[in-house]
Amino acid sequence: MWPGPSSLTQRVARFLLGQRCQVCGQGLGPDADIPLCLVCFKLLPLRQGGYCPCCGQFYTDASVRPYACLSCRTNPPPWTRLVFYGAYAGMLQELVHRHKFGRDLGLESLLRFLLIRAWEEHGLQRPDLLVPVPMRPRPVLRRGFNQSVELARILSQEIQVPLGRQVLIKNRDTQAQSTLGKKARLSNVRGAFAAHAAVRGQRVLLVDDVITTGATLRACAKACLQAGAREVEVLVLARAL
Repeated sequence: MWPGPSSLTQRVARFLLGQRCQVCGQGLGPDADIPLCLVCFKLLPLRQGGYCPCCGQFYTDASVRPYACLSCRTNPPPWTRLVFYGAYAGMLQELVHRHKFGRDLGLESLLRFLLIRAWEEHGLQRPDLLVPVPMRPRPVLRRGFNQSVELARILSQEIQVPLGRQVLIKNRDTQAQSTLGKKARLSNVRGAFAAHAAVRGQRVLLVDDVITTGATLRACAKACLQAGAREVEVLVLARAL
């Protein structure tokens, strides 16, 4: 479940430093291999069924195997596959907010666990390049960081795949997607991104925190493919309900 056993040094450090659950703060033993207590772990379930593997749309029955929705069968997204950890609700939503708006960088080991678990459990192939989704300049200046870059950096360190921090750029300003409806979101970001030639012939994994309508990720994936990427897959922490 956690990538690789803990070394004796790590276990001693955990004991001396008093490792705690990164959600509720409960103390964890030196043998803990994930930064969560059992109670919080159960409140962060990995979504394994009942959704479209193309756009992430949820179905009523969470126990059915993933299958493409009618919309994606009619108009497939530009990526090969979308993988996410869970629904953007409850504790997962709280963690995303803490990282995104509270700049709680202490969540790094927990976010690493969630990303790696989603990546491994859903069987994503090893990409050639990790590409974070660019943000509008104003939010980056306000927050001081791009949460998608941080997530991609964490994943890059863990799976030893190059991080293309500047591979994807915004070539024009856009409105905040959160203020727009689905159709307006699509037109807002259409042609708003450009990809560097470094993606040519590469299997690209786009990384973001949340997917809502998928408009931004569609525009990013199209930019990568237009620049010559061999394939694009998507990994996000959460899928909005």
